[in-house]
Amino acid sequence: MALVRKKATTIALDPEMDRLLSAAARDRGVSRSEFLRRQLDLVLEQYRSHPRPRTAGIIRHRLAERGDENELFRDRRR
Repeated sequence: MALVRKKATTIALDPEMDRLLSAAARDRGVSRSEFLRRQLDLVLEQYRSHPRPRTAGIIRHRLAERGDENELFRDRRR
């Protein structure tokens, strides 16, 4: 992570979670804090705002060239 100012937060873990957190962080070669930050980053990605992709305008212009849908189904509406 970038060197930015971080806010300290305290959480309470049961002994099993504490043991698993230590093991997971050790397996990845990072501190417990860094492991938690990385995992939270993955989970919180869904809450970040993402800009909508811009459209190329291809469909918008071609739809007008296709004509009226009523012409296609004129015979079936009797």
